[in-house]
Amino acid sequence: MKDLLKLDLYLKKWEIPFKEEEVLAPYTTIKIGGPCLRMIFPQNIRDLVNLLNLLEKENLSYFILGGGSNLLVGDRGFKGVVINLRNFKGIEVIEKEKSKLRVKVLAGTLVNRIIGFTFKEGFSGLEFLVGVPATLGGAIRMNAGAFHQSVSEVVKKVELYQKGEIKVVSSSSNLWGYRWFKEEGVILSAELEFVKEEKEKIWTKMQNYIERRKKTQPFLEKTFGSVFKNPPCCYAGWFIEACGLKGYKVGRAKISEKHANFIVNLGGAKAEDVLELIRKAQEEVYLRFQTFLEPEVKFLGCSL
Repeated sequence: MKDLLKLDLYLKKWEIPFKEEEVLAPYTTIKIGGPCLRMIFPQNIRDLVNLLNLLEKENLSYFILGGGSNLLVGDRGFKGVVINLRNFKGIEVIEKEKSKLRVKVLAGTLVNRIIGFTFKEGFSGLEFLVGVPATLGGAIRMNAGAFHQSVSEVVKKVELYQKGEIKVVSSSSNLWGYRWFKEEGVILSAELEFVKEEKEKIWTKMQNYIERRKKTQPFLEKTFGSVFKNPPCCYAGWFIEACGLKGYKVGRAKISEKHANFIVNLGGAKAEDVLELIRKAQEEVYLRFQTFLEPEVKFLGCSL
């Protein structure tokens, strides 16, 4: 393709790593998905912004990939460009006082890396996400949360790419929804603020969160995290369990016996197996409770 040739020449000229026809399954936490046309690995804001400008100018479809959780990729893959942010990472201390720490973090930085950094510094704020294989950009875009806490509580500013321009927005309550950051654009970085706390207390909190995840979730199995958003009244997992769907299988995928709002890849599962389980849960819950379960997971190269 002419457009891809132009892209390849650009990437080689600026020495931006990329792969052709790269299979996406290994880059997702549920380990499902076919190839993309190109997978590109930018390492700094300049390269990422220039790349986005080129893709939009050439009208090439692209998808931003962080940690690969909350994502289901179709078996035939994605006929477009995947921008993989695994090398787009870094933490810079902006301000450090006795009571607070403010840092600027690139969007591809793993949340667990941030938690480890702030723990060493003796500051607290993101421990509720310990063990979650997400990048900061993905966590902000989803307003990731757990145990009645969310990422929005520590975010102070977000730097975004929007249609050829870089924009910085200050965090405010009207920018956030349940599992949703409302500002459009590609997240480049964010400023986060943490509060001082004794290291022993931080460590205890992290251990407690990990233990709770191990007890209540299929923590070490291949999943993409929660399948559905929780309705206003109850937990999505409660509805699915009440319909008797724990352990229900389609092909090599099943609804977890440990937590009904998780789907597990038993090994060799197809995207269509997972989609059928999602449809089954939605249908059964709606028929019994007249409640529609909205997916939390995002879809690439497939749809319900």
